[in-house]
Amino acid sequence: MASHALEQSQVQTFEFHWVSPLGLAVALFLLSGLLYVLIGTLAPPLLRNTDPARTQILIISNRTDTQLFGRSPAELTSSDPVVAQLRAILLDIMSGLLCVAGLFQMAITWFGLRQGQVWALVVLAIGGLVALPFWFLALRPYLQEGIPLTLGDIPPFMWVPAVLLLPAIVLGWFGLVQAR
Repeated sequence: MASHALEQSQVQTFEFHWVSPLGLAVALFLLSGLLYVLIGTLAPPLLRNTDPARTQILIISNRTDTQLFGRSPAELTSSDPVVAQLRAILLDIMSGLLCVAGLFQMAITWFGLRQGQVWALVVLAIGGLVALPFWFLALRPYLQEGIPLTLGDIPPFMWVPAVLLLPAIVLGWFGLVQAR
């Protein structure tokens, strides 16, 4: 009986608080994951046009895509049904991957980081950092052509999680250190 009480007193209990560095980190990671899920879910019905002449975006924005490809997205998809079909297929693939990534991020945040697990912060940080070079690769053709990119041009699924990543990692680290 005494050994059981001793074991219980040695077990450190973790208490999560929303108003703490860790709580803010959890909120930021959940927000990023939710954004991925929302964009992944809404992109196909909102961006898939049955009329290719109404296509506004191929990759980034109407303005930047027109500058890079020499014709507007609507002209490209209207004049070539294969381009319209390719765009639709890639949109579905990207949307599915965004939903999966968002759900994974939210699950790791909720069931790992919120419980004070260091591994969860490491996985979330590495996962977020791994995405950044791929966003650069996607934007590189525009940059190589000298096409100016504004925040309004870049899709929110690229820039919002990138902006939230560093504060979420730092707050998460401080929160985990503080909890120990």
